[in-house]
Amino acid sequence: MIYYGTMYDHKIRFSAVKMNEVVEEARKRHSLSYLASVVLGRALVGAALVSPWLGEREVWTIFIEGDGPIRKVVAQSRSDFSVRGYVGNPKVELPLNERGKFDVSGAVGKGTLRVVRDLGLRTPFVSQVPLKSGEIAEDIAYYFLVSEQIPSAFLIGVLMGAEGVRVAGGIAVQILDRSVEEEKVLRIERNIKTLPQVTELFQESDPLEILERVFGEPVGFVETGIVRFRCDCNREKAKEAILVLDLGEIEEMKREGKGEVTCVWCNTKYEISPEELSELIDLKKNHLGL
Repeated sequence: MIYYGTMYDHKIRFSAVKMNEVVEEARKRHSLSYLASVVLGRALVGAALVSPWLGEREVWTIFIEGDGPIRKVVAQSRSDFSVRGYVGNPKVELPLNERGKFDVSGAVGKGTLRVVRDLGLRTPFVSQVPLKSGEIAEDIAYYFLVSEQIPSAFLIGVLMGAEGVRVAGGIAVQILDRSVEEEKVLRIERNIKTLPQVTELFQESDPLEILERVFGEPVGFVETGIVRFRCDCNREKAKEAILVLDLGEIEEMKREGKGEVTCVWCNTKYEISPEELSELIDLKKNHLGL
């Protein structure tokens, strides 16, 4: 469930989400190691926290590319609260860091965070910032400050258990109008600093209670939504992906008896029959004027 709204005459906006099942589904779909589950889980939570602020047709995608062993982390959200994502190395494992936690920053390394905002127009908006820490929450907050000039706080956590994802959640607070009273901003900052670990918070409290701890008062009118892992891949898109290949590659697929396309976002596999490959070969030849 995601909770979102505004405070202080819409000068501050917030969102909070608990999405254990969503991150667990991503873990299972991509057969992720524990560390990869935490890394992708954090990115998915971050994308979900932004989803209430998107336009009706907008698609918001973060690409985190670093020199660490996970190589790449991609997460995407839409205004219907659907998310999807993947990592470059789903089996990455590292020793725990000096605090005894999963070494997310070590897995990500140094690099960049790129945000693509697709509003359904001809050209999407693209912004890029250097990674602040590789911990993901701080990096997303840094992106909003630098690229959109919106002071932000993102707190995100994913806790693993022997059975899989035990806790996945986060909160986000953004100052939209800097005329908001300084006393209120300082109170929010103090409250955030005194909060326990995010995963501990989400084990003890629901998102609404956590928001009230952040603001130090009831948050008033709040809207809610259901976050889901959803991918828009399908068989026709799989065939279109094959059409991008060279003619010789498609013909080789047919000689081997079948083609297989795996969606990078959700790991769904599509088996393309020899008959379908023949149709695609004909389409490719027509396109090439052969």
